[in-house]
Amino acid sequence: MLFVTLHGGKPGAETKKNNVHAYDKNGKKLTSSVLDDTEGIELSELRSIRLNGRYLYVANANRKQNSVLCYEGSGVQYALVSQFVSRETCPGILHPFDVVFDDADCCYVSSQDTNLVTRLTLTAGGKSATPAAIAPALPANGKFAPGTFVASSVSLKPPSTPVPPPAGLEYSEDGEKKHSVRGLAWVSGSLYVADQPASRIKIYDKNGKFLGQSNQVETPVHLLVNKGNLYVTGANHVLTARIPSPPGDFTLLPVPGMKVKNSGGMAISDSGHFFVASRTENVIFKFDSEFRPMNFECTLPDNPEFLLHV
Repeated sequence: MLFVTLHGGKPGAETKKNNVHAYDKNGKKLTSSVLDDTEGIELSELRSIRLNGRYLYVANANRKQNSVLCYEGSGVQYALVSQFVSRETCPGILHPFDVVFDDADCCYVSSQDTNLVTRLTLTAGGKSATPAAIAPALPANGKFAPGTFVASSVSLKPPSTPVPPPAGLEYSEDGEKKHSVRGLAWVSGSLYVADQPASRIKIYDKNGKFLGQSNQVETPVHLLVNKGNLYVTGANHVLTARIPSPPGDFTLLPVPGMKVKNSGGMAISDSGHFFVASRTENVIFKFDSEFRPMNFECTLPDNPEFLLHV
């Protein structure tokens, strides 16, 4: 079964676009509202969805409620447990995009509007989180938002000390269109970060030290790790590379034969089936473990963001 978040927008007649949708193995919709409605919680512009332990975590990126929410449930019904973290408890979180967990009870959140990666320490058994210490690799005399793990090369809000690239994340703004940090992946003690404006995937160690980066690729957005391979989407291909050991510079190359217009969210099933969404065509494609196309009739009502196989 696939969980899918959609671009969404203002609540209204089509408010179910602002919930998690579920589809079966054949692409048939099971529900458009995996998450229960909760008074006081405005689900809108959902982004990352991650399972960690017994909880499902969902990035809620609308302007009114910038937060990561914690849910618990099974099948296609999940109830709110708590507000895991929010803009009010951690000012570096603004328009959160991706959420990943390490193996040391920490969580990392990328935020598009602050252009930061924030590290959080899990509390209450994973129901909540607080900002971790500022990454040791950042300048000791710098001023950073609580929990900053990877800093921006441009000072935004809240104001912070710029860190020059490549260690600092690049940022670009063309009118109303902004390009900033996107997807995350934690693997073998290192954090991989999609620096979209730099057109690179960057690697940081557990102290936030920059270790290396990929070659330049077109608009990288989503990251997925499976069996020692990193997969990247964002343009019209799915790119891949072996996880470098030790971590350092590496080269991403297109998966042969896989072309998906404006490729986006990815997921891999236990049997090795590979799912990838086309953000502008509003469809999900399915491939076998050898990346051969499989029949999967799955048309979406809105632009897809993240996929999660459960």
